[in-house]
Amino acid sequence: MKILKSITVIVVVIIFLIELSSLIFLKLKISKTFEHSNLTFAFTEIDNNFMNLKKNVAYNSNIKVFTDKNRLRVKENGYQTDLNNKNSKIVLIGDSVPFGWNLNYKDSIAGHLENFNNTYQIINASVPSYSPKQSTRKFLNEFSKVKNIEYVYISNFNPIDLYLLFGEKWNDEINWSNYINFFSEDLFFFKYKKLPIWGEINFFKIMRKVYVLKFFEMPEYKNSKRSFVSDKKIINLYTDQLKKIKSKKFKSTKFIFTPILSPLHLKKNFELLSNFEKERIEIINKINSNLKNYEDTNFIFLDLVSILHDYNSQDIFIDSCCHLSSEGSRIVANEINQIILKSENK
Repeated sequence: MKILKSITVIVVVIIFLIELSSLIFLKLKISKTFEHSNLTFAFTEIDNNFMNLKKNVAYNSNIKVFTDKNRLRVKENGYQTDLNNKNSKIVLIGDSVPFGWNLNYKDSIAGHLENFNNTYQIINASVPSYSPKQSTRKFLNEFSKVKNIEYVYISNFNPIDLYLLFGEKWNDEINWSNYINFFSEDLFFFKYKKLPIWGEINFFKIMRKVYVLKFFEMPEYKNSKRSFVSDKKIINLYTDQLKKIKSKKFKSTKFIFTPILSPLHLKKNFELLSNFEKERIEIINKINSNLKNYEDTNFIFLDLVSILHDYNSQDIFIDSCCHLSSEGSRIVANEINQIILKSENK
């Protein structure tokens, strides 16, 4: 009996020391260099399971990314966006496309829009990898009390590829900052994250981080086993978020929303596409058709698919996904500005 008690005490002490060491490690800066996501970037972080831009970041690489205290992408290091001034504002929300992925600020939609129209304060509140649900949450949480927002530009490519990976198992809670949870939910250190009274198991948190960095491999695309029901869920996701914004009753704000953009729209021979590309463009077209039919007061559909139809994809996009080049961003910014000018002249 004494031996059993001694062993129990030793085990409890060891667990306590492991947990204490894990907690200390997680508070060190070194632990911040690997967050729980393959798609957490040098300028983003996950806080309470919600990915956002880091505050006051100066990321200097081939492409420069600067953020301010409001977690917004800004044009230069040290620039701070004043959300409380009386300026008329245009806010961009969405994922890496309006963020300006692989573009310097001046080449992004926001940068070109500033050149076209200096009457408005341009605010880029987009975050790479965001789904419509995340974009809406960020906008409503961070901008619901900001005054003089005249226009909001909304654009999301995500979560198209996640849907094609998960198929019928996809739900609107899955995004690029948590999708590994769903792929790895059978692993014990993913399944058991907290204990009653104790709270979060810090050692398991480290194990999850190590697993993501060293062992997790993105599943290859296979037949995604979509269904009519699952297609309908993702199709409605985009318009449901527009309805959610509408329900908050922004009285004077106009919302400019776009179809999902893809270089696949500019491909001339559909038969040469891979199975993945065929599925991608099929679901994109279904979503876009639903978006095009969405009508509501102060919501304006900007049909960029039609506008960009006759352009060369290499001039408009920088990759096979969806990301715009500087020229593509300039065209989009010009179209946004034309809507604003027409509205002002009414």
